[in-house]
Amino acid sequence: MARNREPQIFNISFLDVICGALGAVIFLFIAVPKGGSSPSSKSQIAMSYDTLHQQFFATIHDSLKQKRPGDTLLVILANYQELPSVKDCPACPECPEPNAVSVKNTPTTPAVSEKSQVSIRDTVKAYSASPPSDNLKSSKYLGDPPSVPCKVSFEIQWADLGDNIDLFVCKGTKCASGGAREIRDIGQWDSGKAKTKFFGSDLRTTQEAVRQFGKIIPGEYKLYARFKESTKNNTAVTIRGLIYSKNDAGDEKGQPFSATLQLNAERILLGTVTMPENGAFTWAKN
Repeated sequence: MARNREPQIFNISFLDVICGALGAVIFLFIAVPKGGSSPSSKSQIAMSYDTLHQQFFATIHDSLKQKRPGDTLLVILANYQELPSVKDCPACPECPEPNAVSVKNTPTTPAVSEKSQVSIRDTVKAYSASPPSDNLKSSKYLGDPPSVPCKVSFEIQWADLGDNIDLFVCKGTKCASGGAREIRDIGQWDSGKAKTKFFGSDLRTTQEAVRQFGKIIPGEYKLYARFKESTKNNTAVTIRGLIYSKNDAGDEKGQPFSATLQLNAERILLGTVTMPENGAFTWAKN
């Protein structure tokens, strides 16, 4: 009789397992926080803007330390405040004027004569007018820096998002590009041409670059570019490029260039860069 009995799938044991799993899901749904709070209660960072180089600087949260230079981040601006100006500061009658020298007589300090005060003012004025020391070098390069802080950057930009341009930075027989994104002897390829299907947003940019982050890798580099496709039916595109270097002493050098590419043509040589270890490169445009 037992052999002819049909097996029962939905028995008591099966229902116990299903109910236990459902209870665990409900418990996790209740116990785990699901967010939904305002952006002001989330982790915030304080950012500063360099008006000379037109760059933002900020302290990165610990959760982002695993990110590498060149990674794309989604930033939502919740609030910003402008730095207070002089007119926004409250009046202070006891505050001296800028570059003014005030000498007060105290019981433990002898009186200072008017001649001594004039000498002190002249000394302070001469000190403030003296040029900065060699330890406070300022960069001589005042052009546009790379969009990502680095030691060396070979990059190109174009105007239309519908155009697809490929950059190749070659050294010897090796080339860093979208097909070979990181070559130790050349650098790391970077591009924002990525479309996020999960969120349905388009984070593509009109830029490609090959950058060196840890140190300057000396050698001779040849830059190539190719106009691969266009959704706007453009037959030619003008690109703007930048060769940039920054050595350990903080000295920067940049060389902009431009070129015109034809659609579906073979990749063309933009120029040759001879990069020494100190970053004082030479650029020979093709």
